[in-house]
Amino acid sequence: MKRIGSILLILLLSIATCSTAAAYPYGAGDAIVQDGLDYIRSCQHDDGGFAEAGRETNPGTSWFAVMAIVAAGEDPHNWRVNGTSAIDYWRSAPDATNPEGTAELGKMVTLVAAAGENPRAFNNHDYVAELRARMKTDGQFGDFVYTTYWGVFGLASAGEDTALPVAWLKKQQNEDGGYGWMAGAESDSDDTAAVIMALVAAGEPADTPAVARAIDYLGAHQMNDGSFNYGGTSSSNAASAAWVIQAIAATGEDPSSWSKNGNDPVTTLVTLQQPDGSFLWTTYTADNPCGMTARAIPALLGKPYPILPGQAAPDLQEPGRSAIAAPGATTVPQTTVPAAGSVAWQPVTVTDDYGEDVGLDAMPVRIVSLAPANTEILFALGLGDRVVGVTDYCNYPAEATTKPKVGGYSTVNIERVVAAHPDLVMAAFGNTEEVVNRLRDLGLTVITLSPDSVEGTLHDIRLIGKATGAETEAERLATSMEARIDAVKEKTKNVAKPPTVAHIVWHDPIWISGSNTFQDELITLAGGVNAFPDTEGWQIASLERFIATDPEVIVVNSGTGMGTEGVDLIYRYFMNEPRLKTMKAIQNNRVYIIESDLIDRGGPRLVDALEEVAADIHPDLFDADIRKNAPIPQSPGFGVIPLAFAFLAVLLIRLKR
Repeated sequence: MKRIGSILLILLLSIATCSTAAAYPYGAGDAIVQDGLDYIRSCQHDDGGFAEAGRETNPGTSWFAVMAIVAAGEDPHNWRVNGTSAIDYWRSAPDATNPEGTAELGKMVTLVAAAGENPRAFNNHDYVAELRARMKTDGQFGDFVYTTYWGVFGLASAGEDTALPVAWLKKQQNEDGGYGWMAGAESDSDDTAAVIMALVAAGEPADTPAVARAIDYLGAHQMNDGSFNYGGTSSSNAASAAWVIQAIAATGEDPSSWSKNGNDPVTTLVTLQQPDGSFLWTTYTADNPCGMTARAIPALLGKPYPILPGQAAPDLQEPGRSAIAAPGATTVPQTTVPAAGSVAWQPVTVTDDYGEDVGLDAMPVRIVSLAPANTEILFALGLGDRVVGVTDYCNYPAEATTKPKVGGYSTVNIERVVAAHPDLVMAAFGNTEEVVNRLRDLGLTVITLSPDSVEGTLHDIRLIGKATGAETEAERLATSMEARIDAVKEKTKNVAKPPTVAHIVWHDPIWISGSNTFQDELITLAGGVNAFPDTEGWQIASLERFIATDPEVIVVNSGTGMGTEGVDLIYRYFMNEPRLKTMKAIQNNRVYIIESDLIDRGGPRLVDALEEVAADIHPDLFDADIRKNAPIPQSPGFGVIPLAFAFLAVLLIRLKR
């Protein structure tokens, strides 16, 4: 018996040792990887590209899908639908073959190299030469940190010299050791992880001070669930976890040994996989499952970017560093609110923008707002003292910035929302249906708003007034806004030939506001004509198309396109880009800056945006003091919390607020 017991003990120890050794990185044949690949295969469309069912294929999701395929040791040429391969998509899709943005060009080189093709002779392009042409004399690609690390990924994958951009990246490291999406921006895990991978791919040793300090930054920002977020108080998510796991592996450390409260990022990422093989974005949110799954697979396989055919996972070891103090447990400062006892209240029922009937038996006195537009409405109705939680992006009025934060806009931190003990949650488009349903399942009262027009904004102001007992204030505000809108329409009604107007939300590449957007409606109300009426929503306009369209007036978002911080990057681009010098708006000095939050939010200040746009389009009809034609004054430095490399996607979500 003793001998049998000894044998069993040895076997158990052997099994345990093998299990531990094989835990991370996962192998391409492991079920979790194969299930993920099967889900990605279900996302492949007839053109060879990738997207969720019912969505059009796009370069973003398709890029990550190819990276996952190569990371698993498979050939994307062999992934075919009706004879069309995953690489054929990159030979034929217009938005893929001719990348407009600097980051997209870096991705193109990286992808072509990953597929085993020659990026110097693909689609009759020398994409490497085109990428190098985007590099400035100091090594920076484009205008940002994120465009530069994508440039490094591209050069490294093509075997090109990366010394200059690497030197530039090192100089952009913040005092806390992290990196932001642009020079001086607040550090975040996604961009920090991406820079680490870029530096390592360029040949920088893991003990290089820039890499070591960046790894320390990540260690200090590991969340209680062992995972990572993109910044602020947002919830942890699969995309951030994947980036960080890859960065840790790139430096030779085992990310599964990074423990916080007994949790590690690898295990937490694995728990996000669903029975169909897909990965959630956050614990409660499925956002682009195909894209999330394609991000997770290289991370689980231990393959940092750039990924090349046959690339082996790094040899990993447990970190030899001391544990770094990380942010403490979630705490939400409590806000004192007025008692409802002395206020007469009649139970009301409102129907929100998603058709949900929401009953309120008592006056809400503890309100959490999950969107900046909601927050602006609440404060405009005099309800600021009842607000006990806002998102990281709720920056107006100034009093809103002092309220406790409960996460990002599309990555709500549900734990923080619950900890605020709200009796009403004001949600919005972009918080996602899953989050709203989860909050309701937890017993919270939720009203969800999604204004898609000026009229919709006025409706929601009145709805919030009814739901909070501020109907008189809401009617006064809405009526005042309607009067100002009518005044603009009256002044512009006799305009014989409305000028063409383009509204720009970003410049690398150029993103314009097309039809069926707030901005399109404001242009029309202000007596103009959208220069891109055939483009629906927010879309990229190629430089050639933009020049050919030649709008008479150009209105650009302030700051970095997402606020008023720092220099006005978009304005600077349009005024300094040599290829735009012949355009009418440039020659006639008719490029105007508008505060991003005015024109992108469906709140009370939308009418301010209308008046400014009207004054830009028709300076002869409006008083000069309505708007200043000079650039908006900026304070030095930057303070935007980015969504990192997913910046453009999040920007488009913010435009729906």
